Amino acid sequence: MDLRISGGSPQFEEKLLAIFAEHREELTVEIDQGWTIERARDFLRIATPLARTLVHDVLYGGGYRSAVDLREMGRDLAGPAISVTKTLTKGTVDGLWPNGMPAPITPDYGREKPQNKKVQGYRMPDDLVPIFTAASES
Repeated sequence: MDLRISGGSPQFEEKLLAIFAEHREELTVEIDQGWTIERARDFLRIATPLARTLVHDVLYGGGYRSAVDLREMGRDLAGPAISVTKTLTKGTVDGLWPNGMPAPITPDYGREKPQNKKVQGYRMPDDLVPIFTAASES
């Protein structure tokens, strides 16, 4: 049985945790570190302006935006990855998602050697595109 529970009163939480405690030997409890529409909405809500713009630009590109495209759009490439990281950290601190959530967008360095780290573009995993699209439309 898999569960995801949101909301509930403190009394409900106490009762539920008591039931879990009674059955802890037969349960495996794991923290869900996947992106949901709700988490994506929260990400967009608390995102720095640079991170929010990057998400929208990457979504508009179908999950990838090249550095060339972003520069042509007048976007600053100096800090988007840092802005995404700041937003992830804020969401963890605020209790919106667990520690260790994967970044929804990552820089793509192409095939260059690591010491030449020049961003070629930004990529969102294919499975996150519909989640973040739905979040941005609501």
